[in-house]
Amino acid sequence: GSTVGNGVRKGCGSLAGRIFYGWIIAGTILTVWALSIGPRQSFSVFLLPFVEEFGSNRSVVSGVFSVHMALYAVGGWGLGILVDRVGPKRIIAWSTAGWALVLVATGWLSGVWQLYLVYGFLGGIATGGLAYVANNALISRWFIRYRGVATGLAQAGVPLGAAIYGSLGQLGVATMGWRGTHVAFGLVVLVVAVPLIALVHRDDPKEMGLLPDGRPSGAESGPRRERHAGHAGAGLPRGYWAIFGANALRGLTMYAILVHQVAYLVDVGFSRLAAASYFSTAALLAIAGGLAAGAISDRIGRLRTYGGLAGLFAVGYLSLLLTRHPSHTLPLWVFVVSTGVATGGVGPVFTAFLTDRLQGPRLGFLLGLQNIGFGAGATLAPYLAGAAFDILGSYTLVFILMAAAIVGSSLIASATARRLSPSSR
Repeated sequence: GSTVGNGVRKGCGSLAGRIFYGWIIAGTILTVWALSIGPRQSFSVFLLPFVEEFGSNRSVVSGVFSVHMALYAVGGWGLGILVDRVGPKRIIAWSTAGWALVLVATGWLSGVWQLYLVYGFLGGIATGGLAYVANNALISRWFIRYRGVATGLAQAGVPLGAAIYGSLGQLGVATMGWRGTHVAFGLVVLVVAVPLIALVHRDDPKEMGLLPDGRPSGAESGPRRERHAGHAGAGLPRGYWAIFGANALRGLTMYAILVHQVAYLVDVGFSRLAAASYFSTAALLAIAGGLAAGAISDRIGRLRTYGGLAGLFAVGYLSLLLTRHPSHTLPLWVFVVSTGVATGGVGPVFTAFLTDRLQGPRLGFLLGLQNIGFGAGATLAPYLAGAAFDILGSYTLVFILMAAAIVGSSLIASATARRLSPSSR
């Protein structure tokens, strides 16, 4: 039985008895992600200051973020293998400390090539260990029945961080410049996030005499008992590469808008502060989107929920294209709400979809390889969007393609899910 608490057993939110320690883990991941990933997610705020500082164009500076995401993807795969061997906690702690040092060092850079080396290359490797693979492997050890809502809670830290750092980033640029702002961001990560990981995280509920979901010893995980995908051998599950492609399309969709939305709004007449405030508002809505989508996916299934979110994302992209002037408030708010909710939801739901089917002794390896697919899309999107703007003078074509990409991601996932494992639903 549980020595810490009976946990959350009746529904996801019951606080009868003591709180299951897994929810404390999920809440800590939320906090750490908000503090550490937030600076990366607010890159859109720094795009134009970087262009002005280094005398470059948008495609070159966007390429820094593309390199970052490429190394994030590859680094996440390599570190995912280590997660299977040494556990998530060590990887998360050391990677977070490394990312803090990268942020501090960014404030002292004097050339765009240094930005590529430090923020792009080293920063990408560091965030590969503190973000997707290790934390989702940790969540999967603590939750089965409530994995969707737990993943949504944990990943809400990403949009929360974007909302906080988006506003603080714009304020920091206006008051102390982008250099001082990055140094301050790095110190916050080093002083707050790293100790929090060391004090709270536990690699496995068994370390505390617990079982996943806080259930009693010998109890089943609930009406939807977890079934493994049969991937314990050297091969990959059937349909794995098709889902890899769907994940790449998800990365394309999410990161084209993440990096370029502030620049787009400035281009059509908004002030930088106003554009950053809309960015932060969408990020706040993403928190609610992630929590709601995770809980809904536990009830109606991952793929149905993901399909609805993909539709919202497409509506958001098209609404942004209809925003051609600061007076166009209706399409702007449709964009903010729909994209905010969808951005928060697609990550937790797709992640829970993967961990449902890939659970087992090689989860870190398999999630890490999937992260390369997501990272490939996230790598290409910022550069392609910037290059399209530099060549065409407009984001129109790229945004239309991104709307199609997320719909395609949903269709591919739905068409191939049953081949990925017998536990598809």
